Amino acid sequence: MAVPPAEVVLGLNRKFRATEMIADGRRDFLPAYTAWLRKPVVLLLVIRQHHVPVPCRIVGESATALRVRFTPGWEIDLRKELILAVEEDGAILEHRVN
Repeated sequence: MAVPPAEVVLGLNRKFRATEMIADGRRDFLPAYTAWLRKPVVLLLVIRQHHVPVPCRIVGESATALRVRFTPGWEIDLRKELILAVEEDGAILEHRVN
């Protein structure tokens, strides 16, 4: 079955034409990081053969990436293949009032 082309306007006289926009794998996506959503965490990332701990909050997830927030207004997408481990941020937890 042929999919009609979709046309999206990007700005001043610029257009993007997508001929096929089928997301079959989207139905099979199971989020693995929902337990840590919006909580302070430390992600252990591998960057150029080094393990780097990154304190942040996970604010979103797609099939291939995590959206993380470092400070209010500063968010980036991290590829899931760079993430080695996720841990709750113990420094933040110590300041909780019982």
